[in-house]
Amino acid sequence: MTPEVRPARPLDAAALLALRLEAGWGADEVPDWYEAMRLGERKMWVAEVDGKVVAMVALDFVDDDPEVADGKATAALASLIVTARVARRGLGRRLSLFAEHQALARGVEVLTLNTRPSNAAALALYEDLGYRTFKRGPRSWGDAVFLRKRLEAVR
Repeated sequence: MTPEVRPARPLDAAALLALRLEAGWGADEVPDWYEAMRLGERKMWVAEVDGKVVAMVALDFVDDDPEVADGKATAALASLIVTARVARRGLGRRLSLFAEHQALARGVEVLTLNTRPSNAAALALYEDLGYRTFKRGPRSWGDAVFLRKRLEAVR
């Protein structure tokens, strides 16, 4: 399995919706993601295997909370989803590192992310990649733990 990573396209909307539903997340955000891309506030990529979207990752350049993404030096790694079909093969790590390099190329200095405090697998991945918790707080979907990393530490 060698996934091809490419920018998300409007025709990927149904696949992104399916990824979110498989992950147990709401689907209402997908149209907003494309609008944020149009405005330059978000970049999204998908990973394909045999022509099928099996994962995604995004960078959010703005957020209501400037500690999360301020439109300048701080951005957020967001919406990392890998389907069960290809899980546990390093694709989440690969996409996280890909997003870090994309952010660095754009001039981002600090990358943040958030996840559920109960998501032990995600927390272990991000901590192994050098992210450290800097706060907890509410998100639209519930309580979140927020992590961040200075990108000069990108591997």
